[in-house]
Amino acid sequence: MVRVLGLLLALALGGAALAQGPGVGERPPLERLLLGPLPEGYSGFSLSARLLLWSVPWSLAGALGGILSEDPKGRSFWLTNALWTSVNSAVALVGLLSPEPSRAELRDILYLNAALDLLYIAGGLWLATRPDPRLQGAGWAVGLQGGFLLVFDLYHALVLGE
Repeated sequence: MVRVLGLLLALALGGAALAQGPGVGERPPLERLLLGPLPEGYSGFSLSARLLLWSVPWSLAGALGGILSEDPKGRSFWLTNALWTSVNSAVALVGLLSPEPSRAELRDILYLNAALDLLYIAGGLWLATRPDPRLQGAGWAVGLQGGFLLVFDLYHALVLGE
């Protein structure tokens, strides 16, 4: 576990060099990659770093909440969050290690993801209305994660469209 966290930290702090392509200058400071406007030439890398920065703590909190919860609904909620954000972490790692997409390609991917996020929210709300408390907990987690991703994807797609 410590090795994985070390790798994630190393990628977040120094992995920007992997995304450098022709015509891209020195790597922007970490604060610029994680916060504020997306740096030119580092849009995909920045989005992946931002997603990873959000998903790793949520994965840990979800796992801990799932372990500590005695209520089936709460346990399901937290463990579903842990699973969902672990997948987000994997997606972010792939983004960190992949070639930098064009802004137009990235914007199109984000709009497609936003449409999928609406389906996640709808599916989560449907699960939340089921009689089984475990399905209710999972449903609220899926709805929450879908809602966050909808805001994340739409915000960044709109910023990239400027």
